[in-house]
Amino acid sequence: MSQHIVEELKALGLTIEELYTDVVVVGGGGAASRAALSARLTGVDVLMLVKAPLGIGGSTVHGASEIMSMGASGFGATADSPDVHYRDTMAAANGFIDRDLVRVLAEDAPKRIDDLIAYGVSFDRAKAEKVATGNATDYKLIQSDFGSYARALGVSGKTGKAFVEALNAQAVQRGVKVRAPAGLIDLLLDAHGQAAGVLAFDASAQTWLVVHAKSVVLGTGGAHGLFSQQVSTAEMTGDGQAVLFRAGAELVNMEFHQFGPALIHPYVQLFSKSCFVLHPRMTNSQGHEFLPDYLPEGVSQTEVMDEKVFPFTVSNVSRYIDIAIASEIAAGRGNHRGTINFSLAHVPPERLQATIPNTMRWMQANGIDPQKDAMNVGIAFQCLNGGVRMIDADARSTIPGVHVIGELAGGVRGPDRPGGNSLAEGQVFGHRAGDAAGRHARDSAVTTPIVGDEVVERLRLALAPNANFGLASSMQSLQSAMQQHALVEKNESGLNAALKVARDIETSFDHGGGATQATLAEVLTLQNMATTATIILEACLQRRETRSGHLRTDYLQRNDAEYGHAFVQTRAKNGQSLFTPMAYPAAD
Repeated sequence: MSQHIVEELKALGLTIEELYTDVVVVGGGGAASRAALSARLTGVDVLMLVKAPLGIGGSTVHGASEIMSMGASGFGATADSPDVHYRDTMAAANGFIDRDLVRVLAEDAPKRIDDLIAYGVSFDRAKAEKVATGNATDYKLIQSDFGSYARALGVSGKTGKAFVEALNAQAVQRGVKVRAPAGLIDLLLDAHGQAAGVLAFDASAQTWLVVHAKSVVLGTGGAHGLFSQQVSTAEMTGDGQAVLFRAGAELVNMEFHQFGPALIHPYVQLFSKSCFVLHPRMTNSQGHEFLPDYLPEGVSQTEVMDEKVFPFTVSNVSRYIDIAIASEIAAGRGNHRGTINFSLAHVPPERLQATIPNTMRWMQANGIDPQKDAMNVGIAFQCLNGGVRMIDADARSTIPGVHVIGELAGGVRGPDRPGGNSLAEGQVFGHRAGDAAGRHARDSAVTTPIVGDEVVERLRLALAPNANFGLASSMQSLQSAMQQHALVEKNESGLNAALKVARDIETSFDHGGGATQATLAEVLTLQNMATTATIILEACLQRRETRSGHLRTDYLQRNDAEYGHAFVQTRAKNGQSLFTPMAYPAAD
């Protein structure tokens, strides 16, 4: 019963606060803020739990590039349509994504753009003299990878930030309550295995929150914090993936994730094609310009730089750039930050300004002069393409009462996906999840009692003494292993080496997490990190082929006969992953 979990947690010495709401939304990014607003619009009480201060954390806020944008038809060429958008998406990942969800994504994306415009988002406009004949509007549109038409709308390269600011303002204005910083610790279920709330930790008040809710929406983001280098914020530590995996949820496509070259210091920003068409000079710690060393006969530096795409994919000749950077760093020829030197000093100022205007503005704001300064560039994690499987268009997971959205959700991102789809997914399914959760809560008479024995036992074990367990060293070892073995080039030996690190951390919890009252939340977060790392690594080992961003040096060929489909990943009784082929139907 609910009183049982509260008293049990208090018996562990924890300060507990009970909260009651109709809908709890965990997360503060674009999908979560959209869900909170949409749930509130149904007339129910909504509580947002945000791990970082509102508007500060998450990949939506921190994502920035020359071309960051949201894909939606209806704002560009009249020949474009939801059907064309649907087919572009399916062509990039046929067999790996749910066509019914993709259809909803393509059909609803224009509506969500209309909402954002109504909420005050000012999408970039094309210069009058450059408006193309046949376009429906004068919006500045981007034709992204795998897109048949220019259909992606942006806001000066920081589109996600504009979305989150507008949506949070609407949500708060309409009465959504916010608790931040408050990170997810675990899911709370009732006696029937249905979601009844969440356990979270308020870091500023050092208080544990037992949140009772009729509907749960999780938008906890990706797994950026599992890697040493990533383009967002490290508070995204795979909590939602780990929590739901332990609860028995189905995950899909967890071996596919996105990464590529990024500026690491003095600020973090991914470098897309716009930067590489300037033909930067890349050197290692010895001053050697190394890219030619990695190019096969017949492939030139000019070709790979002019064809550069972000993220990394073996389907494009620019893969040699990512391979070269990662290999130099792995060989110990990077600098002390684990990066290579990247210079644009030879590029005329007027070309810099014309080609990368947004990046030039951000560099100036961060004290970088690209005409003088060598920049530190590494290979950074950007996005999980896999996630907890959505089973319908309202983003329900296989755990009753739990909706999953944003980067946490799986089913519409496969090995490859059109640029602009990620922001569209967050808006489309964020709205649908919030609306469905709100309607369910509105029609539910009471909040069901929580049965939290397993959650209490998890905390009790984490508090048990363990002199052999080091929090900081374990976290650093995990991040280093994932950075080295789970990004560009993967093989069985390296993946197993990283998996051993992750499993050793998980196993240590069987003997106690060695946590104190002050470190308990961090120790539980590390456990979530190790669990999600294990999920990713086991999925990478399962797929013995090379496809898109999944480059297996021990299985270099694409193998459609054995691996031309997705895998559903669930937790077996021994705690390891069980894989079941998921034959998603092809495009209709």
